[in-house]
Amino acid sequence: TGTAGATGPTGPTGPTGATGTAGATGATGPTGPTGATGTAGATGATGPTGPTGATGTAGATGVTGPTGPTGATGTAGATGPTGPTGPTGATGTAGATGPTGPTGPTGSTGATGPTGPTGPTGATGSDGEDGEAATIQVGTVTTGDSNTPAQVTNSGDERNAVFDFVIPKGLTGSTGADGEDGEDGATGPTGPTGATGPTGPTGATGATGPTGSTGATGTAGATGSKGATGATGATGPCCHSDQFLSAYSTPAKPGTNGGALVFDQNGVINGTAVTHTAGSSNIVINQTGFYRVTFNATLAPVKNADFPLSITLSLKLQGTDVPGGAAIQLFHTSQEGENVAFSQIIRVTTVPSTVTIVATGGSFLYSVASILVERIRDLN
Repeated sequence: TGTAGATGPTGPTGPTGATGTAGATGATGPTGPTGATGTAGATGATGPTGPTGATGTAGATGVTGPTGPTGATGTAGATGPTGPTGPTGATGTAGATGPTGPTGPTGSTGATGPTGPTGPTGATGSDGEDGEAATIQVGTVTTGDSNTPAQVTNSGDERNAVFDFVIPKGLTGSTGADGEDGEDGATGPTGPTGATGPTGPTGATGATGPTGSTGATGTAGATGSKGATGATGATGPCCHSDQFLSAYSTPAKPGTNGGALVFDQNGVINGTAVTHTAGSSNIVINQTGFYRVTFNATLAPVKNADFPLSITLSLKLQGTDVPGGAAIQLFHTSQEGENVAFSQIIRVTTVPSTVTIVATGGSFLYSVASILVERIRDLN
């Protein structure tokens, strides 16, 4: 594919015509090679989209051809400037405040401040009249009902005596006038504030206020011009991985230096690109392309072999070694038995071509040998 010329800036898209009714889809034929991409003309303005026609019955899908190599990607055009941001919508009304949580426990009471000085004692009121037959010269008499014990305290001398006796209820003397109130003592200093109680639980969350309206969308910036588009690569030839052949050999067979391994049975075969005659060592490829060859077998030395014994199994295409298609096993005693395997891709350009597995190094036995040859794709 040649180098694609730079594509000019894309013009406005033209109006789209009404869509016609879709006809039935025919079977898809094989994809031919893609021609070179022509220069794109200016696109007209886009018209209104017409109604969609009824979908026709889908035809059978044709065989998909291989994807050709991707053309080089054109340089991306510069990005146009970003349009200004639209104004922010108004904030929604705040939801109602949830109820206040319960008050935490009251902190401990601070220490009591010192007591202020005692004010002067007020004047003593005059004595009330004596009750009948209940005058005591010394002490204080407290009377109640006739059956209530009275307490007499002698306070006239240094002696102090208490007597319990029953006296008849005397008349209550009039109450003496109240003495004048003494002046208030000075207020003591305020005690320290008690420790703050623990915080009460948080009240329930109020309902969420309504969402504010969305602000207007800002004007979009101009779109940058499209960069040049790379040319589409040509579609490659058709390819499939549905042709293969497997063959195997179960009984132990002798192998010799320079001899090819024999596969006495055919396994699964699909297509005609690969063929094999049971009991032969040759796998025949009848179609050009890329193939994968997978091989494995169990090897053992023969009795009375000269040790150490090194056996190499090589993949050959038309008698020539395939690089990377080989397995090597070294034996030190006649009691050993080892599995060997390899897998490699081969490119077949002429047909028919023969694939073989050839041994070198000495005499040995091989068993449970198998080979799988599968076509991967056409040549490029």
